[in-house]
Amino acid sequence: MSARRTVLATAILALAGGVQAAELKITDIKAYVFLEQAGKLSDDDLVSGAQTLVDAPRGGALGGDTATGVLIDFTFEGDKNASPKYATAVIDLTQTGHSGQQVVTHKAFTNFIFGPDGVEHKVVFLENATCMPLAIQVHAGKTQKTAKLDFSCTEVRAEK
Repeated sequence: MSARRTVLATAILALAGGVQAAELKITDIKAYVFLEQAGKLSDDDLVSGAQTLVDAPRGGALGGDTATGVLIDFTFEGDKNASPKYATAVIDLTQTGHSGQQVVTHKAFTNFIFGPDGVEHKVVFLENATCMPLAIQVHAGKTQKTAKLDFSCTEVRAEK
């Protein structure tokens, strides 16, 4: 009986080791700020527009609105009408402060469910993210994409 269990366990491990991750591609990254006075996301994608925002929390966002939150939309492609069990996308969002300190948000997406077009979107919302440059890096399957958002805020110093 013990020999049978060993053979069975070895066969299961061999099969599990041979399972390949599903084909998954990152195809697009878009970003939108949440316009606080208007109560909606910005219409224009900040990544493709190479938009620079200065002092967004104090009215430097699009149309003179205030904005502190950023929604990042990731577009993935996979097999049509599929739900790949082992597909994983890894995302690193790196914000760099004035003194060089970095704030890194690391996120992994799983549970992809692709429809008839083979496309699925995943999002990340970052609060208080419009005063530091933001570097975005995505790895999905054998593909990767990067983007950068040029956010900054001027320092306000109290008078003596």
